[in-house]
Amino acid sequence: MNPSSERSALVVRAGALGDVLLLRRAVAALRNTYRRVVLVAPQSSGAALVGPGASEVDELIAWESADVAGLFAGDPPGGTLRERLRGIELAVVYSRSADLARSLGLMIPRVVCHDPSPSGGAHASAWLARPLEALGLDSPADLEPILPTPAEANAARDLLARLPEGFLAVHPGSGSPRKNWPAERFAAVLDSLAQHRTWLLVEGPADATAAAPLAQRPGAIVARGLGVRALGAVLARAGLFIGHDSGVSHLAAAWGAPTLTLFGPTDPAIWAPVGPRVRVLRAPRGQMEALSVDAVLSAVRSPL
Repeated sequence: MNPSSERSALVVRAGALGDVLLLRRAVAALRNTYRRVVLVAPQSSGAALVGPGASEVDELIAWESADVAGLFAGDPPGGTLRERLRGIELAVVYSRSADLARSLGLMIPRVVCHDPSPSGGAHASAWLARPLEALGLDSPADLEPILPTPAEANAARDLLARLPEGFLAVHPGSGSPRKNWPAERFAAVLDSLAQHRTWLLVEGPADATAAAPLAQRPGAIVARGLGVRALGAVLARAGLFIGHDSGVSHLAAAWGAPTLTLFGPTDPAIWAPVGPRVRVLRAPRGQMEALSVDAVLSAVRSPL
């Protein structure tokens, strides 16, 4: 079905960067019918999905805004939020909040709620697409990589100018120390793969401790404080990205980078990044300290 020039839909999802990027299949299903898709999500993570592509949204409404907070009190949308939601026909709400759904239903004709936590062993990306499929909206089996806009490519240019073609990128952090591989083993992989070449160390806002042991190693170029889509544009040019179960790994995968994700306590069958060139390596017994350097190097040398 071709989207009309008027039809609009809303997606509501709180969550970190990886949680939001896992919405891409659901957004692509909406794009088959709705010309305009609006996302309510945290500003820092939701910004990753605002773009011109078939699995991206047109507009972001910040979850942190006072108008959105009012929805949890059961109030109808008010202020500028009311204007931004005008004309929306369908809201897909990934939340257990009855008040949130009730508030949106005071303005939006159809509100569909879906538990944001996957169950039954379904991959999160497929789980989040289920309510769209129940509405007869097909989700794609495969997702095309996100392409940077000219502005995003320009924002990435200075950092890319300092890196060789097909550079190695690593992100040693995550949302939990239990998900992180020991820094000294990352260092051993760098010794083997980077040797005397320049490589990229990605450091997020909560990664200072995980990144510090690697930041002083030869050839390190540190990426910190870069906008999320500009970082995606940088990672798209990597020859290999190695990271953990983290938002940055989902970002690299979504932008099409060859991605090796190291999993420990979390299940990659549910949380693996989605992208055209993704390989997952799970630590024995789910314990990151049990994952050897040789196992990681062997995975690197296997075709992605």
